[in-house]
Amino acid sequence: MSTLRTNALEGVDAKNSITIVAGAGNVTTTNVQSGIAKAWVHGSASAGLTGSFAISSGVDNGTGDYSYNLTNSVESDENSVFVMSPRSSSDRAGPAILSSTSQFTVHVFDISSESLVDSGVNVTVHGDLA
Repeated sequence: MSTLRTNALEGVDAKNSITIVAGAGNVTTTNVQSGIAKAWVHGSASAGLTGSFAISSGVDNGTGDYSYNLTNSVESDENSVFVMSPRSSSDRAGPAILSSTSQFTVHVFDISSESLVDSGVNVTVHGDLA
């Protein structure tokens, strides 16, 4: 086995993408740029950051309504994917939606009452950086 140590890798295509080929016979390929989370947050029920990466701050907009500011802008709504999970109960769900290229909004609903409720959240952001 060989080890490659470097401070930087740069792709040669227009997006500087780097593809890792893995598996017997080069069966599996992974694009590093698209395959990693660009940001994540463990947010409290008041939008405080209990843990985060590439998130500068959170804002509590009211019951079950939170906004988080990204430190790096993403390209657009069509090229970004948000995965959100409420932290406090299995009967809660909701969307995470790109508000602008540098901010996303999370709404947490109680499924049984169909109303917004305060809850800590876990969100990951995938997509292309602007």
